[in-house]
Amino acid sequence: MALKILFLLASLVVTVLGAAIDTSTLDSRPIEKRDDDLPARVPYVFPAPGTDPIADAIRARRDNGTLLALDGVLLNAPLIASTWNSLFGVIRENTTIPGNMRELAILRIATLNKASYEWLQHESVGRSEGLTTDQLRVIRLTPLLGSSAETKNILGPELSAMMTFTDWSTSTAEVPDNVFAGLKKFLNNQQLVEATATVGGYNFVSRFLLALDVDGKNNVSVPIPS
Repeated sequence: MALKILFLLASLVVTVLGAAIDTSTLDSRPIEKRDDDLPARVPYVFPAPGTDPIADAIRARRDNGTLLALDGVLLNAPLIASTWNSLFGVIRENTTIPGNMRELAILRIATLNKASYEWLQHESVGRSEGLTTDQLRVIRLTPLLGSSAETKNILGPELSAMMTFTDWSTSTAEVPDNVFAGLKKFLNNQQLVEATATVGGYNFVSRFLLALDVDGKNNVSVPIPS
């Protein structure tokens, strides 16, 4: 019953958002190339602008209103797509953790889980949030739980704490007390919850991408920044 109520609420939110979105604006935006247009394990669903309120709500978050391959896979299950869009809209755009910490966690998860699509979507975002090429190379090339004095010097204490937290949470799910305490030095209680939701959420994303081979990226190596 609770799940049914959640889905009904999600549908109501989508209906309201759909009514509020100016679809004529979406129609007038230039159409960008959508990823590499390689097939996934399920067909892509790309409703035309103005014909589907859930798809239009997702378009409103995307550059130039262009649905990604990920969106096309999600739209096979509209309520999942709607709830996903709401959750990750919050994680990406409405938390208080520093953007470079957030993107470090996402890119580190992409590295550890070998999720090339996830990395390709977020490397440019990480750079825009202030991650340098040297820091990106540390994120990409450091072995699991393999931080050293050199990597900590490149990342700095805050990002190093976030990477160690991400490594533990991704690899074992259980985070040791000292690792949590290390991150707590730099984040308040709200931000600790947001950071944990980010790491858990983007592990979910990478597993989804890999299981459904979104944009045919399963056999593509995670890029090494240069």
